[in-house]
Amino acid sequence: MLNVYRMYSELISSSIAEGGPYASKTSYVKLLRSVKRETLKLIETFLDKAEDQAQIGKQFVPPMMDPVLGDYARNLPDARESEVLSLFATIINKYKAAMIEDVPRIFEAVFQCTLEMITKNFEDYPEHRLKFFSLLRAIATHCFPALIRLSSEQLKLVMDSIIWAFRHTERNIAETGLNLLLEMLKNFQASEFCNQFYRSYFLTIEQEIFAVLTDTFHKPGFKLHILVLQHLFCLVESGALTEPLWDAATISYSYPNNAMFVREYTIKLLSTSFPNMTASEVSQFVNGLYESRNDLSAFKNHIRDFLVQSKEFSAQDNKDLYAEEAATQRERERQRMLSIPGLIAPNDIQDEMLDS
Repeated sequence: MLNVYRMYSELISSSIAEGGPYASKTSYVKLLRSVKRETLKLIETFLDKAEDQAQIGKQFVPPMMDPVLGDYARNLPDARESEVLSLFATIINKYKAAMIEDVPRIFEAVFQCTLEMITKNFEDYPEHRLKFFSLLRAIATHCFPALIRLSSEQLKLVMDSIIWAFRHTERNIAETGLNLLLEMLKNFQASEFCNQFYRSYFLTIEQEIFAVLTDTFHKPGFKLHILVLQHLFCLVESGALTEPLWDAATISYSYPNNAMFVREYTIKLLSTSFPNMTASEVSQFVNGLYESRNDLSAFKNHIRDFLVQSKEFSAQDNKDLYAEEAATQRERERQRMLSIPGLIAPNDIQDEMLDS
């Protein structure tokens, strides 16, 4: 399979080299690429279904590194197959921590070049976008120690890419970025690099989450925005951060603790975002964030009330902010109807099970 993949890669590369960038649009090159994609899918299925997983992983994965990863890195953007990203996401999800030592090589081959493809705008390479963040999430979930070993520049690239993702107006990409962010936050909190990570990224994450939370284009992500903010406000009050979040070189005032610093920072941040609100209203809202932080429902309602009352949201259709409650209510009603014999036809129940 790898020999087939290598042969077709060479044919595609030589065709594009001889025919120029538009050669990638020809039917001949498209046909060659379809064979490459099917080969990748075949490999992915083979690895996913293999019974002797450990033995297959040792024998099959290392020889794939250059023919597949190297080919991806060396190719022109239009000739890079998004299936490479999903293949290695599958491999990491399958072999988990056994892949930790291979993550740097995967990262080096796909990260920078894929980011250059997907961050130029919000439209190009849609398949690469989703599969890239699925790969990153697999690494964060199963090979987190490999992320800790990244250089500060590489980790910044990771965080910048996550922020870029949840800023995206495409719901799937934004949700993938937010879920990935939540996993990263929890993993770093439990690690020995907790202070170092949050000193670098706490304020940036808070600022970026409030930016999308208060942007009416990102209302579908409301539930996940809430979970990120709750994590941050619980963390800052938990005592887990033993070093100051503020930079003593630029802020002369020494705060008694991080919670006081974040409170003042948040008030200033929201006062800028909502100039029509009084200082008293903003302070009251921030105080409410701290008071309700341990009760997710109260925390969510507090933020939602604040948004609905704001000028930006008051004239909008805000049903996305209530989507979770609406889904819960629908499920309650469905269960009630199921409990009454004969109210729902057996065929409808069967169809519902198939749809789910």
